[in-house]
Amino acid sequence: MDMAAVALDQYLASILKSNSTDRNEIKLEAGNPDFDMFTIYLENHNTGIHRYQMDVSTILYVAKGTVTIKSGEKIITMKSGNVLLLTEGWKYEVKSQKEDSVLVKLKFKPGFAYREYFKYFSYKGKRENKVIEQIIDSLDNEHVLWLKNNQITRASQVMQHIIGGYLNNDLFATALIQAELTVMLIISIRTQRMATPTNLDKTKFEKKSLDNYIDAHFADVSLADAAKYFGFNPNYFSNMVKAKTGKSFVDHVDERRMQEARELLAQPDISLKEIIGRVGYSSKSFFYKKFNQYYHMTPAAMREELFRQANINLK
Repeated sequence: MDMAAVALDQYLASILKSNSTDRNEIKLEAGNPDFDMFTIYLENHNTGIHRYQMDVSTILYVAKGTVTIKSGEKIITMKSGNVLLLTEGWKYEVKSQKEDSVLVKLKFKPGFAYREYFKYFSYKGKRENKVIEQIIDSLDNEHVLWLKNNQITRASQVMQHIIGGYLNNDLFATALIQAELTVMLIISIRTQRMATPTNLDKTKFEKKSLDNYIDAHFADVSLADAAKYFGFNPNYFSNMVKAKTGKSFVDHVDERRMQEARELLAQPDISLKEIIGRVGYSSKSFFYKKFNQYYHMTPAAMREELFRQANINLK
């Protein structure tokens, strides 16, 4: 399959389908044989739990589907777009993968250390330094950092560019990959708003902070998780959101999900069933009810109208 003719996740999935090896990892050769920053592997879909002892720092990226990782005693369910940083010397397991999932691994060359890499992000800013300290502490203590991007965020798109750049042999690919890796991590960190959660001043809570959080987590967000993230008791957090924004936390989440659903409905290659799952609903009837309340039409009618506006004819 020609990578230029299909989406990256489809191209990577085709490699997995055509693979016949029993090895847990499938190595992808770099387009430029001199590229040595990292090597990319795909997680094979052979049976059993895949256990690893990391000899180098590694980034896991779910290009498609859902993958369950065990890191220490933690079970991490990574969804499409999620990124997981793992430190050298740490153990982890790939416990399960959905049939259509694509797990990409960037294994850095020996000697690569997140501590040294992240120190260039701060540019001597106080807020930035505080964030970097939190990240380094997390990696030092827990050996993992989970960045919950979703598939359509800019960070995920940059990650796809990194993988594509690795596979190709374009001019200045190495320099571009290095720059894009920095951009991907910075965008991911900003989206997580890692500097503020536990120390957020109750009198300075801003709607923008909530919007940023929901934008990154709307597909699997909960009031309890959001309250914990911002450092509040769930009941207090719920009342504060309502008082400061005029809408409940659930209303904010539903609004973001409806916006996402509308954008996805404009894409003819995505089924309604897939859209419902992507935006965070498990019940088709409940999704239809929410959609009709928000847009006063059915998803099918909305899709037909969007196709008409874009002059798309599927007949």
